Amino acid sequence: MNKVVMTLLLLLCCIFLASCSFKDIDKRFFVIAMGIDWTGKKDKPYLVTLRLAIPASKVGEGLAESQIEATESTSIAEAVRSLKSHVDKELDFGHCRVFLFGDQLVKTSLDESLNWLSRRRDVQLISYLAVAEPDANQLLKANPTTERLAGNAFFLTFGKEGTVSPFIVTEYLFDSFRRFKETGLDPYLPVIAFDGDSYVVERLALLNKQKERLVLSPPETSLYNLSANAFKRSGIAINYKGERLAFYVSRASRSVTISRETIPTVKLELNVGGMVEQSPITVRGKNLAEIQKLLEADVNQSTLKLLYKIRDAGVDPYGFGLHYLAQYFGSEEDWKHWKSVYPSVKFEVNTHVKIESTGLVR
Repeated sequence: MNKVVMTLLLLLCCIFLASCSFKDIDKRFFVIAMGIDWTGKKDKPYLVTLRLAIPASKVGEGLAESQIEATESTSIAEAVRSLKSHVDKELDFGHCRVFLFGDQLVKTSLDESLNWLSRRRDVQLISYLAVAEPDANQLLKANPTTERLAGNAFFLTFGKEGTVSPFIVTEYLFDSFRRFKETGLDPYLPVIAFDGDSYVVERLALLNKQKERLVLSPPETSLYNLSANAFKRSGIAINYKGERLAFYVSRASRSVTISRETIPTVKLELNVGGMVEQSPITVRGKNLAEIQKLLEADVNQSTLKLLYKIRDAGVDPYGFGLHYLAQYFGSEEDWKHWKSVYPSVKFEVNTHVKIESTGLVR
């Protein structure tokens, strides 16, 4: 009897359950990239652009098909809701792994954009973030000649599944959330542009907790990637006896210590190993030590110049402030002290270069 009653109660509960809103794949439009631009208009400050994938029977270079939809609105959420009336299928953000912010938006504020991204349950935290130059709308309308699948060029560029370059500093959504909130650590975003045939990523934008403060040049970006992320597969070039010598970095590591003085000193130690990739002369034992010394001096000088430039811009993408608090179990008073003295912080860079191979000369 009890079993019968329980069965009837369960059937009765099923009556009040809401039906599933699942839609088949042929009734969905998959958003593969999204761009957010700042228009500067009071009534419609945001321009939201979506790149939608169009399934194709053939896959090949130049055959990637996509549809671009864009609209201006008061907020990002309202813009996305409005764009639903521009298409005949449900918009699905589950496959959107690239979010581009226009150059003017980054220079104004990213608060609202990150707020919207943090609240969407269908946005992946492993999505890539970047600054689009001149704006996200124009960049998403561009069509790389070598793209085989819609949006695949973004994934190969930032995901390191294709090219691996010291000029590309990948930034994920989850890390950006952390950097915008973490004490003593500031965010950064790679800058992406289109040269008429393909996407170009070779610069890095440094931000404070709200907007852009500094854009690094390609050599500075490569040096930041080496000194901050211990990025391998980079290179160091010096002038040696009137000719250019190129050193390929195949191994890198770094360590940071910060003194607890009235004006702290940040000591950055780099250990680099690799091979001579190009040299005007034959590198032998007698000049091997001399070349290593020249490479170390060049990295020390260039890194010091970069560190002071970033410090003077008032940003801390290296996370020295966070390291300071972690090293000395920092309290609120320690953080206030660090903020007050950061504009005067001193840096020391000590680089150890080991030439492990002189290359293969046939």
